[in-house]
Amino acid sequence: MAARSTGFAHRKGAGRSVAGRLTPRVLLVLLLGVLAWGGGAGPAAAAGRLAVLVYHHLEDPTRSDVSCTPTQFDAQMAALQAEGFTPLNLAQIRLFLAGGLPSVEKPVAITFDDGYESLYHHALPIARARKIPMIAFVVTSRLGRQPQFTRYLSPAQIREMAATGWFEFGSHTHDLHTDLLRIWESFRSTPNPLLPVVSADLAQSQGRLREILGHPATALAWPYGKYTPETRKAARHQGFLLHFTSLSGANEPGGDPYGIKRLPVSSRDTPDSVVRKAGGSWLW
Repeated sequence: MAARSTGFAHRKGAGRSVAGRLTPRVLLVLLLGVLAWGGGAGPAAAAGRLAVLVYHHLEDPTRSDVSCTPTQFDAQMAALQAEGFTPLNLAQIRLFLAGGLPSVEKPVAITFDDGYESLYHHALPIARARKIPMIAFVVTSRLGRQPQFTRYLSPAQIREMAATGWFEFGSHTHDLHTDLLRIWESFRSTPNPLLPVVSADLAQSQGRLREILGHPATALAWPYGKYTPETRKAARHQGFLLHFTSLSGANEPGGDPYGIKRLPVSSRDTPDSVVRKAGGSWLW
């Protein structure tokens, strides 16, 4: 994807001549202005933008940077509630992107990638107790199995979680949880010979989710957040109406439902830093 021009001059030496005339005091004023314009965590900054937070595994102690403890997660959810954020479900996310939720206060979405069993034991009780809708994207070939360091959700657990009304489920592919673009770009032919594999995998994932949930899944999170125009079209053909990526930032009404931005939460995050992320502050 070609980079978009910023519109700023890029002549050799141009930036150097301007910077030489700026005093430290002027630089500080400019920096504060950029922070104020770029998005603080105040209500005005968050009101018209949707932050989608992405978690992975809940465990204590944590063994990975993309994990956090159940206590940390609960404290982060409590902080978001205390700051007046409104957690959205998938239908509300779609409506927000279409401009149909103009008065929602500080929208936020809580998502999980991979579909580890820790969600059943730790995230579900928190979702129920705090009445926070949450979304999990599962690798359907791994359900009920432990191919790695921990077990994945079973179909029975997914049904139970969905029945509570506080958890929704989408696809994280059936068995393509890999750096898809690295493989994709190794082929030079058109159409790409990997495209039928991707299409078949997404169809299999959708079929498995329909079997478990009793209805088609409407959302997909791309593994490692990577996709191409061709794979995006294949996902739309399988009925996935919302595509979640690793593009960083917040989403605005009128935003692309097939290129939803998200913000990762790591083991280093605190309740305050999660509130800042949800509120639109990108200086973490």
